[in-house]
Amino acid sequence: MADSFHARIPALSDADLRRYLEQPLAYKTEAVEAALAELRRRGQVIPAADLAQLQQRLHERDAARHAELEPGPDSLLGASPETRRVRIRRITAGILAAGLGAATLIYATATPPAANPLGYEAENTKRYLRQLEVVGGKANVVATEFQRWFEGLWQGRSLAFTVAWLTLLLAAGFWFLATRLAVGTDLGPTSRKHDGDGA
Repeated sequence: MADSFHARIPALSDADLRRYLEQPLAYKTEAVEAALAELRRRGQVIPAADLAQLQQRLHERDAARHAELEPGPDSLLGASPETRRVRIRRITAGILAAGLGAATLIYATATPPAANPLGYEAENTKRYLRQLEVVGGKANVVATEFQRWFEGLWQGRSLAFTVAWLTLLLAAGFWFLATRLAVGTDLGPTSRKHDGDGA
């Protein structure tokens, strides 16, 4: 029966009731409150400082339990700090393994670009660059060279290096954000005790 401690509390001795107040984290909040009410009914005086400390400990325990049940940004990473740290490391290692493995595969299977049948690239000639400069100025030359460089990042073996750098950035970004979001929910060992009333 869920409220069986309500029937037992009046039959307990004062010493047994005080145990509820001395070790409140070992019992349900309702059981501690019932023991406190019974002691007051019997005329026992509870010092205000002890009462405030008792309420503070129960409030912290209940808030920690509520935070565990409340979905937060780190809920997928686990409830305890140890679990979060392990999962963050595993996910980061998984990102690195997948990305660097893909980069290695791309590098190993990439074929060199086909040679131009003319023996040279028309875009690399001084005449072509001069015409670009005449039409659009130095900015046109710089923009064209940047565009060619950027397009080259996604072809052949350059793609392997691009994937490797993106993997490193993604893994570092995930690790940084995940460790920052998982901060602040550290639970002490006493807050993870069982929910039983201890009797």
